Amino acid sequence: MSKKLEANGLWESSRMMLPQHKERIIQHRTQIHYQAKPLIHEDEWEMIAQNVDMSLNYTLQATIEVFNESGNRYIHGIVTSVSTFGKKIKIEMEHGFEWVDFDQLVTVKLEEGGVYGETDF
Repeated sequence: MSKKLEANGLWESSRMMLPQHKERIIQHRTQIHYQAKPLIHEDEWEMIAQNVDMSLNYTLQATIEVFNESGNRYIHGIVTSVSTFGKKIKIEMEHGFEWVDFDQLVTVKLEEGGVYGETDF
């Protein structure tokens, strides 16, 4: 009797991969390293808002963690403008500035000062 008709022989003997399958495998491998945006508690949003406000009003240096699917990035600078209409903050750095969406913020830590002298929350 033929080996194709025994056990799993039909599938074992005809190994074929469609281009759609290859695409999906490649897509899956690249998506493995992506991460989802963490849910931020209401209290943490309050701390972020306080630190942004203090950096803006007292020109304090802040470290801002910005969400990115392939890994969060950190921006060191001073908050110089807050656009409530566009929901963005402007961060002045050594080599220019950058606008960051409120939705992409993960944490904002002041490098000096802070509420009650605390710098890390």
